[in-house]
Amino acid sequence: MSKKINKDSMKYKIIAFVIFVIFLICITIAAFPVYKLLKTQEGRVQLQNFIVSYKTLGILVFLIIQTLQVVVAIIPPIQIVGGMMFGGVVGSILSLAGVFLGTVAVFYLVRWLGRPLVEALVDKKQIRKFKFLEDGERLEHILFILFLIPGTPKDTLAYLVPLTKIDARKFFCYVMPARIPAIVISCFLGSSISGGHKVTAIVLMCLFIVCAILGLIFRDRVVNFLKNRKEKIVDRVQKNKAIKIEEAVSIDTINNTTNKTDITD
Repeated sequence: MSKKINKDSMKYKIIAFVIFVIFLICITIAAFPVYKLLKTQEGRVQLQNFIVSYKTLGILVFLIIQTLQVVVAIIPPIQIVGGMMFGGVVGSILSLAGVFLGTVAVFYLVRWLGRPLVEALVDKKQIRKFKFLEDGERLEHILFILFLIPGTPKDTLAYLVPLTKIDARKFFCYVMPARIPAIVISCFLGSSISGGHKVTAIVLMCLFIVCAILGLIFRDRVVNFLKNRKEKIVDRVQKNKAIKIEEAVSIDTINNTTNKTDITD
């Protein structure tokens, strides 16, 4: 009976996996016009005018695009556009909401469908690069740093994190806030540009560029450092476990010897 249930469950997962991949392909094809618009300044202005003209519906459209940006990697970040259209505060809220919704969708889809979905959508080099995350020791601290560093492939990490042992509540409450600074800076940069605040825009642009350059220079070093650090922690934990097991065995041996002596006496 249990074998039949497992087979049925696997069958439904395979069907869901195929449907999701087809859905992603369709979304990717449908997103190409948006992708082309976002690549040029003229296109971004057109998209901005379209979304602003529809007001409430425009907010929904922006939220959907921001959500899909996490799910479909070909859509470039649109937080600056969000700031230009809705202002720094509202743009930040909408962008964070979209990123959160997209990450939730990816997280639970991967938790349900498993590694085959990730292997179908994520480059194998990235999977190997972040394989060290599969061990659960102090994982939330390491993920917080990875999501905070500019230049790390955060949408790729969104697909890899559900394969780890991290608790969903810890991930969303502790790790996801690491995305807030970059999103807020991008939205306020867009707001400053559209509002004609040249000094603020230049300061934020310089900050954005410096963070991006530092991220590009140091991201691999930081990842390697975190990887080595994690391996040392895992080794230390395993050694401690081995010592505790040896101590427990020794105590059992002593107790058994004492019991035998008592019986003999």
